[in-house]
Amino acid sequence: MKAILALVGGFVLTLAVFGSGLGFAAWLLAAKPAHEARPTVSVAELWTRDARPVNKAAQNLQRLPADQPAPPDIAVKPRAPDPAATGSIAPAAEADALPASHVSWCANRYRSYNPDDNSYMSYSGQQRPCVSPYLDAGDDQGAQPSAAVSYVEGGVAPAVATTALSADHVDSCFSRYRSYRPDDNSYQPYSGGPRRQCE
Repeated sequence: MKAILALVGGFVLTLAVFGSGLGFAAWLLAAKPAHEARPTVSVAELWTRDARPVNKAAQNLQRLPADQPAPPDIAVKPRAPDPAATGSIAPAAEADALPASHVSWCANRYRSYNPDDNSYMSYSGQQRPCVSPYLDAGDDQGAQPSAAVSYVEGGVAPAVATTALSADHVDSCFSRYRSYRPDDNSYQPYSGGPRRQCE
């Protein structure tokens, strides 16, 4: 008798678990789907499938008049600098002026170039002086051959040598290597390691 009761109880329990699962699945399937955003009628009217001609006469557009220059009597005249405020500022010496070719080369190469102090802000955040092939040139036509100290790689300590660099050589090295320095005629290779001499 106990065996029959256990069998009937197990069957009823299994049937109850199956029924509860079936009811839960029916509740999930009967739930309302998520609300989907549909275009409104006004948006559908804005984006039509067929081209519609524009009636220019029905548009109330007004053309604005052109800006008129200020009359000469109202124009602001620049004031002369106050000698009390600018008396302590020393005028720039002509000898300290940089060649225009150097300034234009540095301005084209570095966005943060400041011609007042001949420096630029590097990616590492350091202020560095700009060195161009025209820095040692006395005129705007181009750089003259200049003497620079450079090293030749050899063993652990590089040997220092003085060579005369032509303007063509310096221009060529600047065009090939972004890290080129004309003061020692060297560049930093991408692979790392010590600086190499530009040939």
